[in-house]
Amino acid sequence: MKQSLMMKKISWNLAVVVLTLAPVVQADTSTLDETKTRVALPLPEPPRIDGFIDLAGGESWVWAGGVAGYQNGGAGNWRVQYDDALDDFYKGGEHNEGGMVDPTGNADLEYDIYVGYDAENLYVAVRVTDDGVGDDDAAANSEDEMTWQDDSVEVFVDGDNSNFPMRNVSDPAVIGAGGQYVIAANNAFRDQEAGNPGYGEDEAWFALTQENEAGDGYDAEFRISMDEIGNPQPGDIIGFTVAVNDDDDGGAAERQIIWVGRTHNEITYGNLILGGRSYAAPKTASAPTIDGQVNEEEYAGAEAVLVNRFTGIYNIPAGDDDWEEGDHEFTYQVVHDQDAIYVGVKVIDDEIVHNSATPEMPDGQTWHDDSVEIFFDPDDSNDTGRGDKNYEGQYVMTANGARRDNEANNPAFGQQEDWFAVAQKTDGAYSVEFKISKSALLDPEDGTMMGFNVAINDDDGSNRKAQLNWSGRPHSEFTYGHLTLEGEPEPQTPPSLSLKQNDDGSLTVEFEGTLQVSTNIKGPWTNVPSPSPITVNPSNPNDLLFLLFPDARQMLYARSVR
Repeated sequence: MKQSLMMKKISWNLAVVVLTLAPVVQADTSTLDETKTRVALPLPEPPRIDGFIDLAGGESWVWAGGVAGYQNGGAGNWRVQYDDALDDFYKGGEHNEGGMVDPTGNADLEYDIYVGYDAENLYVAVRVTDDGVGDDDAAANSEDEMTWQDDSVEVFVDGDNSNFPMRNVSDPAVIGAGGQYVIAANNAFRDQEAGNPGYGEDEAWFALTQENEAGDGYDAEFRISMDEIGNPQPGDIIGFTVAVNDDDDGGAAERQIIWVGRTHNEITYGNLILGGRSYAAPKTASAPTIDGQVNEEEYAGAEAVLVNRFTGIYNIPAGDDDWEEGDHEFTYQVVHDQDAIYVGVKVIDDEIVHNSATPEMPDGQTWHDDSVEIFFDPDDSNDTGRGDKNYEGQYVMTANGARRDNEANNPAFGQQEDWFAVAQKTDGAYSVEFKISKSALLDPEDGTMMGFNVAINDDDGSNRKAQLNWSGRPHSEFTYGHLTLEGEPEPQTPPSLSLKQNDDGSLTVEFEGTLQVSTNIKGPWTNVPSPSPITVNPSNPNDLLFLLFPDARQMLYARSVR
């Protein structure tokens, strides 16, 4: 909790210090908080809010954040999923504070979250698996009754990301940019904790539920006006979370499972980014050496992006999202030149394991080892799956140098081929450098924007336990972030070098950077350990240059370098 001090001057020049305990909060829609992160994706048209989540292609929900994976016959990637191997029984979520009756299995309670937006509204859909729906506390279609005791979905929004640190359901500073929006399985609704903004098809917010197609639970759909949550813009970060209440047998609810945080406590909410992330890769005049060592000098000018358990996006069907600090994270940089795109990735990993794929056998099960995956959508087609143009797709290198490019249509691998990569390991870390030929990626020109993602897999000995992404879900192009190839680098001004003969016959050398000398114009060159200017006296046998080069009385070449 932040505190502020006020100084007030009164008579007799006595200074009185007043300590105020009111929290000081500031809206910040550009900084990711240390919590979970997800992306809401733009929808081409508004979905119909009728309580039926149409993922068969009839509605725009198929383009929402969290859906990717469903189109390929699997589960969506933003899930709260039952797992009896975990102490709290859920990966991708957690039970809220208070008592909880242990769930009996995945049919008892699981749910998927899908989030999209347009200029007017935020859209949230939640598909709940629940084998026993209770609705005995809040009457059907009622307003502001005890929805939390029945099967219901609660959506929490902090539209200005002000992170108010305490529970507050009445302060205009809190509810003026969102609050809590609830719909029960019987369509009882609650918005008192959002300031009762107005519920209905043409009002500030609207939501409906109905039994889902499979008959094993219910769907809930929400529309919340952007005006109601402070008008966040594409690229903004807002506070967001979802909680689902489960009432199995009437009476009080057995459990509340929340994606992240605590209800009505903004500072604990997750980060929701409106739209995918972007990266601008500078053009370099000197290509990095692909040796597995990611040196800052080789990626000069390229932003180093840290992706960790707070800032990255986990693919929940591939593993959990709840890990200790230091378990795994990565930093990446990208540059390009006339011929290729270069990606350097540094991975911190407390246990480096590679027992599934080997360097001798390309296209093995690299996803079950510690590995780095990079993804390209060079024509920015935003397909629901991966494209098939040329060699667009996925390029993989494990910590022990095993590679996979089957999902990039098997381009040729080698230093002068379509792509190349090298991995190097150190204690508790490894790094991978990639070189992808531009000819393999439809020959992009300067200024081209393409789909792009970076991900790591973490294996601690029993195959993959987590998959962490920068922006998107693997093999789902419409979820990727964007990579822009910047234009020509600024021409570098060579360091100055001048020579002046003095009246006594000595020479004064002035230079920028470091002075190097050699007896041969082709080198090798030796640094002169002296700042500018220096004076050379050919008649002095103890002159610095002649001590360095005792045989160079007749000819000595000099240059300055930065």
